[in-house]
Amino acid sequence: LTDLSIPLFATFVGLQLVHELGHLVTAGANGIKTSSPTFVPSIITGITSSVTSLKSPPKNKAALFDFAISGPLAGMIASVFAIALGSQLTTVADPTMFPALPLEILRQSTLGGGIIENILGSGALGVPEGALGTAGVASMTVALHPVAIAGYISLIVNALAVLPIGTTDGGRAAIALFGRGSKILIGNIFFAAILFIGLFGGSDLFLF
Repeated sequence: LTDLSIPLFATFVGLQLVHELGHLVTAGANGIKTSSPTFVPSIITGITSSVTSLKSPPKNKAALFDFAISGPLAGMIASVFAIALGSQLTTVADPTMFPALPLEILRQSTLGGGIIENILGSGALGVPEGALGTAGVASMTVALHPVAIAGYISLIVNALAVLPIGTTDGGRAAIALFGRGSKILIGNIFFAAILFIGLFGGSDLFLF
């Protein structure tokens, strides 16, 4: 824990609140009653995500889909702004004072990594083709302002929330689109694909 833990925590919690605000606005527009969000704790960011339960059933499948997708969509948009702001702050300060994320994790998101590389400079996340997957690359990190790190982690969390697995937002959206029976089949296929990519595709992020 350092002084930089505070902006990281505050930014990440703020982004999760934007996610919940997206749900809240859509729920109000569609007459859906929800519980207060329950925040899941995390050592790294203070919280990992939040869980909101439905107290009343949506009036139709469209309302359920809108409710499910509005949270992650709002969270992703806010996360993109946080990554851009944090990356810009990284360029005007001493990066040796900042925390860092593994290079391989930053390369997992084309959107998040692309924003960071565009602001920090072309090649900031680049790796020679022959070095991919080596122990040297696995140990490389990139120092970023806490706001950028919080934004990047939030982008990943919101993206994972859209996957049609379990009772996530993506699971609710899948029920609205395909029905409960088909959603279970689709969820199992996605879960198996993620496990396969994590084990054999060299993606620690998907495996985690």
